Amino acid sequence: MGLGLRNKLSRLRGEASILLSNSLGRPSLYRGTTRERVGVIFTEPSDMCVADRILLYALVRGLRPERVLEIGVRWGGGARIISSALEDVGAGKAVGIDPSPEQFRAKASELFGRYELVSGFSPEITEDAVKKLGGAVDLALIDAMHTHSHSLADLRGILPFMAEGGHILLHDTFHQGIDHTVSIVLSENAHVVDCGFISRHPEITEAPVAYQGLRLLRVGTQSSDDIIRNAYLREGKPEPAFSSDLWDWDHHWNRLKTAS
Repeated sequence: MGLGLRNKLSRLRGEASILLSNSLGRPSLYRGTTRERVGVIFTEPSDMCVADRILLYALVRGLRPERVLEIGVRWGGGARIISSALEDVGAGKAVGIDPSPEQFRAKASELFGRYELVSGFSPEITEDAVKKLGGAVDLALIDAMHTHSHSLADLRGILPFMAEGGHILLHDTFHQGIDHTVSIVLSENAHVVDCGFISRHPEITEAPVAYQGLRLLRVGTQSSDDIIRNAYLREGKPEPAFSSDLWDWDHHWNRLKTAS
């Protein structure tokens, strides 16, 4: 058998294995009892558009925050998305702040024991909410009163409690007042990094301001070495000593070289 044919067969076997794995592992998106609860983005009650809900779920899944603070909860749509994503990760806790807990619709079974609601106004009770998390905040979602003055108080109020390398996600950032809030806080804090708009579809209505849109900020630096090291620790495997050989190592490329 020629090298070209062997490589082609090897590639086909690899593709078939991936397709089979994806098919057998396909989750039930709308059943909270199964893994991969991403279907919550379509069923939860929220003013967020679907694109922003997808991004919120994906950020929690991708960033794997241990402690999440949600400022502005309302019906609990964001609470359900955050809790579902944390449950899919298999770790993490969230606390939400809202002055009207009677509006909260999320059931305990939809929060998987990962979410606690605190009644009150931010930033006055932000510190108390953070204490319930038991440590610095890895991810904060600010989606409370949509005015410049309120959003500025909330953003300034959460900064002292953020973990190094933690992220702050702001919703409705196409509201001109909230956009101005971000500009002020960035000018005041050199250690806050603007990751930019991660959702670019402002909602223009009869209101004098725009809504929707997510903007992401990072507080301090983020070490890739720490992230990789922690990943090996979670898997219970020793971290390899990195070298130029590892820098040029790739599973598929090295398999092709071995086959040749």
